Amino acid sequence: MKKIECIIRQEKLKELSGALRLAGIAGATVSEVKGFGKEVSRPDNFLFLPKTKIELYITDDLVEDVVATIISCCKDESLGSGKIAILPLDDCIRVRTGERGDKAIV
Repeated sequence: MKKIECIIRQEKLKELSGALRLAGIAGATVSEVKGFGKEVSRPDNFLFLPKTKIELYITDDLVEDVVATIISCCKDESLGSGKIAILPLDDCIRVRTGERGDKAIV
């Protein structure tokens, strides 16, 4: 199991969420965040830009498809298009039923 965290431009959320549903992703957590990166034009004045953070818990077999979906929906040629982090997930538990592992994700 993996946890995927991605930071994207806010305007890409609708397109990405639709594409993830079509790819079979059952759920996601979305947060409004702020950050800075290379697109900051003045290093002495940190400009925190609004971004969207999406967190997904997925099975190992879906990782490459999900990453490809995120890239195809969010990639453009300008700075600030986002980042994707893929993290190992030791366990996941569905609180309502007590199901664990892959059963809690799907």
